[in-house]
Amino acid sequence: MESKGKEQKGPLEQKEPLSGRINEVKNPSEKRRNTLIFACSGLSNTGKLTMQAASTLAFRRPGLYRAAAALKGTSTVEDALSEGFRILALDGCTDRCATKKLNEAGVQAEVYLMVTELGIEKTRPSDVKPEYIEKIIRAIKDA
Repeated sequence: MESKGKEQKGPLEQKEPLSGRINEVKNPSEKRRNTLIFACSGLSNTGKLTMQAASTLAFRRPGLYRAAAALKGTSTVEDALSEGFRILALDGCTDRCATKKLNEAGVQAEVYLMVTELGIEKTRPSDVKPEYIEKIIRAIKDA
């Protein structure tokens, strides 16, 4: 009987460390909630960059990010809130179109980012560079 007790104890001892490693792997993803990026999508370069960065990130990490254009309204925001998403308002400039649209709907974003505060100047609509998109994506991931 003693040998059976030891045999049963052996596999349990092996499972405990494995179980601990699984928990360690899960913890980082449990800290970060899914994010809806509510983007300005205005006509200037910074407005265009918000939607392009949001869409790119949602395409790359569909389980973690969703993109929504402020000009289409807040119905997507309400759906995301009901699913437990955090809301990130991504404004292109000091006009704060995305933030205003959320406020009109009585919704407050958990995180606010403004493209011009990232050192990207508001200029002509065609001034949309891939490096700007990547800079915005890094800021969203860090938020």
